[in-house]
Formats: sequence, C-alpha cells, structure tokens
Amino acid sequence: MRLLSTAFSLSLRRALAYRVNLFFDALLAMVELTASIATIGIVFTQTGLLAGWSQGQMLTLVGTYALITGLRATFLDPSLADLSQQIRDGRLDVFLLQPASTVLLATSTRHAPLALVQSILGIGVIGLGLRELAIVPSPLAVGGWILLTGIGLVIGWATSVALASLAFWAPRLNLGVLHGAAWELGRYPVDIYSRWLQRLLTFAFPVAAITTWPAQTLTRGSDLSILVAAVLLGAGFTLGTMLLWRTGVRRYTGATS
Repeated sequence: MRLLSTAFSLSLRRALAYRVNLFFDALLAMVELTASIATIGIVFTQTGLLAGWSQGQMLTLVGTYALITGLRATFLDPSLADLSQQIRDGRLDVFLLQPASTVLLATSTRHAPLALVQSILGIGVIGLGLRELAIVPSPLAVGGWILLTGIGLVIGWATSVALASLAFWAPRLNLGVLHGAAWELGRYPVDIYSRWLQRLLTFAFPVAAITTWPAQTLTRGSDLSILVAAVLLGAGFTLGTMLLWRTGVRRYTGATS
C-alpha cells in the first residue's frame, strides 16, 4: 500500500502540471454518461421493465459501471496499456530487478488520477438511480455493493494481466481490443443476453460480477449466494493470473538476458 500510494502521489503531481486536461476529461466523461442515460431514457419510453430491470435500477447499474471503469482507468489502464509491448521488447527487465513484486510493479504503479472524474460522476448517477427508485439501501446492501465493486475491479485487473501475459508465449498476440469489447458489455445487465452468453459473461469473462451483481445488490438487497460466487470468482481469477504470470516470467527472455 505504501508503494501504491507513492506511485499515485507522483502520478498526481505529473497530472496537475496539465490542469486543462481535467476540464476535457470531465467533459468527455459527462458526454459519455449523458449518452448512456439518454439511451436508458429512450428504452424506457417504450417499456416499463428491461429483462426485469426498472429505469432506476438501470441507472444504478450504469453508475456502477462508470465508477468501476473510472477506477480501472485511474489505477490499472496506464500500466496495462503497453504491458504486452514491454514483454516483447524487453522493458520488463526494469521491474524484474527491483525489490518488490514484479506483477505489482508492472501492472499497478502508473496512474491517471484525472480519470477519477468518471468515478465521481458515476456515484452521482447511482444517486439518481436510487432517487428514481425512492429507496435508501440498507447498511448490509451498501457493504455488499462495496465488496462486489472491489471484486469487480480485481477481476478487471486479473483478466487484463492474464491476456497480456500471453505475450510470453506469443509475442505478437494482442488481445486488448477483445478485453475492451467484452468490458463494454458491462453497461447492461447480463439478464438481457441469451442463456449461453449469460454463462459466458458469468464464468469466462465475469461481467456479471463486475457490474450486474453490485447494482443488483444495492437495489434489491444482499444475496449471500451472489457474494460467495463473486468471492470465489475473484479468488479463482487472481490465483490463475498469478500462476500464468509466474510461469511466463520463467520463460521470459529480456533485453538483459
């Protein structure tokens, strides 16, 4: 935590040197969220429920998606953006020589603090959704939502690192676009998709655990089975990614090898 806080502090100082970017980041985040909200509004002029989800619940889901996406863009994406390229060209060497966890240094020490604007706006949209529903979530529901949101972020990290780690075996392979496309599916509840796609988005790339389950917990209350499933998925993806990373590092041939 001390290492991550130091990295964030350095990133924040660099970001504040270009303060105009804050305005444009906020503007782009507002435009994106406004478009999502407008889409929901259009859909619910034609129906009262979408796969069992009301307008307020959909707003809560969109806000949760924006919150997690903002956190990912802040703490993960800057390091993960060129991780495959670092493996290919040998720049990973610099992390192997430092006295800390290689996977932590390589994937979590470059940050984009201004992207937190999207998360802040996401919290605002969640508030709009709860106001539309006219409910105040119980402390248990809020606690479950926080836990599931954290697990969603961990799963996002694990899946990104796992795909990047494939570069240890196939240096020219880059599946970042595929990961980004799958992540976009989290804008909507998995209930709207066909049964086979629901299973895929629950177990293969668990979009359900990233956005659907947190929003469902906040608006409908905690479900122990969902919490247990999310914890197991998060632990499974994390352990699998760590094993894949360590196996890849053993066969890594870098610039200093």
